[in-house]
Amino acid sequence: MDAGYTAAVIFDMDGVLVDSADAHRRAWQQLGDEVGTPFTAERFRQTFGMRNASIIPAWLGDISARRLAELGERKESLYRTLVRQGAARIYARIPELFVELRAHGIRLAIASSGPRANIDLLVEVMGAQGLIDAIVAAEDVSHGKPHPEAFLKAAERLRVSPASSVVIEDSVHGIEAAKRAGMRAVAVLTSTPHDALLAAGADVVIDEVGDVHPAVLELRATLS
Repeated sequence: MDAGYTAAVIFDMDGVLVDSADAHRRAWQQLGDEVGTPFTAERFRQTFGMRNASIIPAWLGDISARRLAELGERKESLYRTLVRQGAARIYARIPELFVELRAHGIRLAIASSGPRANIDLLVEVMGAQGLIDAIVAAEDVSHGKPHPEAFLKAAERLRVSPASSVVIEDSVHGIEAAKRAGMRAVAVLTSTPHDALLAAGADVVIDEVGDVHPAVLELRATLS
């Protein structure tokens, strides 16, 4: 690829490609009903984006590793059922955006803290099968964001350098992870205030994922 062109774009999933916050909230509330300990809206707000392994012990206290795994899988099963029922909203111009980026020779990945089964389902719901070159899911990493592991692994799987990659994120932790990985970061204004995203290191801030294409091409001259 010619010097100066973006070799890869790495997307976060929730809040970037899909709005599935309500599906996650409803899944946690259903799980709370099942175990007899309410999962409040405030708890959801405070923990959204965190790993289940951190959320569940803070909610239910000291439990066995086996019970933790069972509850985590049950929550995700409830979430996937809700997604199949239409509870997740796909943002505009997906998968058209993927087709446009690929036409410029750009390789695409998704790097999410969600389980692979969730990501695979959402790719199917988006109608994006065959358009994503690599996926990094929760099972593939040992550290959550803001650790850069997920993005670095995505670049490795795409066989591109971090310096030739752009990350699309909506959270402060995601932007910080991208910068720690040595990548450029485009922030989407779906969940976090503009100033907080800039303070975290975002190179560009856009309103929605459909605006990513020109933003990525604008960055190409500064990429290795």
